[in-house]
Amino acid sequence: MTSQPAPILLFVYNRPEHARQCIESLRRNALAAQSPLFIYSDAARQPESREGVAQTRRFIRNVDGFLSVTIIEREQNWGLARSIIDGVTTQVNRFGRVIVMEDDLIAAPHFLQFMNDALETYKDEPRVGHIQGCDFTQDPALPDTFLIKWTGSWGWATWDRAWKLFNPDGKELLRQLEERRLTRRFDFDGTYGYTRMLRRQIEGKNNSWAIRWNASLFLADVLSLNAGRSLIQN
Repeated sequence: MTSQPAPILLFVYNRPEHARQCIESLRRNALAAQSPLFIYSDAARQPESREGVAQTRRFIRNVDGFLSVTIIEREQNWGLARSIIDGVTTQVNRFGRVIVMEDDLIAAPHFLQFMNDALETYKDEPRVGHIQGCDFTQDPALPDTFLIKWTGSWGWATWDRAWKLFNPDGKELLRQLEERRLTRRFDFDGTYGYTRMLRRQIEGKNNSWAIRWNASLFLADVLSLNAGRSLIQN
């Protein structure tokens, strides 16, 4: 890695203990002290969430161990999808690359090194648009890294050139998948219900930004670089 480490974007809500564990795990990474940290704190959706949000905000206001810590406290509840889309768009346009975490993730001590090395290695490769630090399979036969045509949202990174491909319009994404007869392939050859997840997002039954990011890159024929040994625990 030759460039300045990418900023880390951390999205928190009403779970102070989760936020603490996530930040402590990131701080155990050698590159933490060189990495800017942006913490996005959403406001409470219901009255019963207010105390958890308040406790979380008290904790994050005292976080140190990073190059800088910037806290964005939402005054109203944005929800995770809107908050991530806004945060990633703002910071990737500013820095050119970002690493994204949510508060229920614990990072391995070499997570930041892996992500920054990959961001640097593939920065000029247009066929790679996403880096995923979590391996869900736990398959020991996998290589150290591999490319795949699907993304994951547990500890990931991207560049501004790739984020430009993001289409937040689920209806349009589904139309293209159906028109190009790609729904079965998008569903991992019929083994995982990504298309159903996208339909439910359109119907308002989920608010997933991740399914729209997945579909956006899939339709653009852009790949994800995955770690063959998981660097993230949920």
